[in-house]
Amino acid sequence: MARFSRILVAGLLGLAALPTTARAAELEKPSISIAVGGSISQMNKIAYFVALNKKFFEDEGLKVNSTAFNSGTAALQAVVAGGADVGEGAFEHMLRLQSKGVDLTCITVFGRYPGNVLAVRSSKADSIKSVADLKGKKIGISAPGASTQNFVAQLLQRAGVSWKDASYISIGTGASAVAAIRTGTELDAIVNLDPAITSLTDAKEVVVLVDSRNAEGSQIAFGGPYLADCLYAKTDFVKDNPKTAQAVSNALVRAMQWLKTASVDDIIAAIPADYYKGDEELYRKSLEQNISAFTWDGIVTPEAAQNVLNTISVMDPGLKSANLDIPRTYNNTLVENALKKYGPKK
Repeated sequence: MARFSRILVAGLLGLAALPTTARAAELEKPSISIAVGGSISQMNKIAYFVALNKKFFEDEGLKVNSTAFNSGTAALQAVVAGGADVGEGAFEHMLRLQSKGVDLTCITVFGRYPGNVLAVRSSKADSIKSVADLKGKKIGISAPGASTQNFVAQLLQRAGVSWKDASYISIGTGASAVAAIRTGTELDAIVNLDPAITSLTDAKEVVVLVDSRNAEGSQIAFGGPYLADCLYAKTDFVKDNPKTAQAVSNALVRAMQWLKTASVDDIIAAIPADYYKGDEELYRKSLEQNISAFTWDGIVTPEAAQNVLNTISVMDPGLKSANLDIPRTYNNTLVENALKKYGPKK
């Protein structure tokens, strides 16, 4: 009997070691490439990098080759051209590309607040006290047509000012955005993400006007819920590789569930030191400002998707008349299945 017990235990231990390998064998594509849109230090990507570095993808049987591109547009181009299976970037890409005849599906949205912050140079704060005061001013954005420009464009429209009545200067993100304020004098305002914004506010070099890093600021900016970063793929890829797509969603949903109870120390420990580039204090402050964007269930609502369309249509009004099939741009079933596995236990 004792010998049988030892054999049984050994057999169970052997089975416990098999799940990842077994899951990989079940997947249509156990090895995938993911094109990341922008710097690894940007706060809008933290849920993805937690899933990557805590090996949540590997636990689902996936081997991921993650490559950072210099912009969301470059990552998008890699996916469309077939150079990557999955992209990491803004949900708005799903809408823009559908209007051009390219079907993309958001596998999982992991950011509900875009994290864009509109701030005024401190020396200009006395004369620019509202969004409407930006008429005729010079605004630093990450790049033409980027989410930073769309953000301020719709804010201007809501304030009764045409977005074309301001000037826009490309300053990138991160260190280049900080340098644009510190070394130049031409900018009146800036729209950017963390850690750049936290660096500038800590140094009292800018004054925040509108902040979309949290629920209150997003409500002010968009009039309701929003959708920010996600993992997406061509719709045909999702249809042809349903188990692989589900594995991707599982990893992201698991990361969001983990973030709900993780401390800042936990998060810092879960990512390589390269991600905060020697300024851990700044990264910690940025995490505190942005973490609520990722502590949610990932379920897309029609209202949130519509608010994204309303925002990007300010600069691209043709999208309003494009007869888009918005529900086709996301797949809540994948997220719902993942929540059954990793969501709160009832």
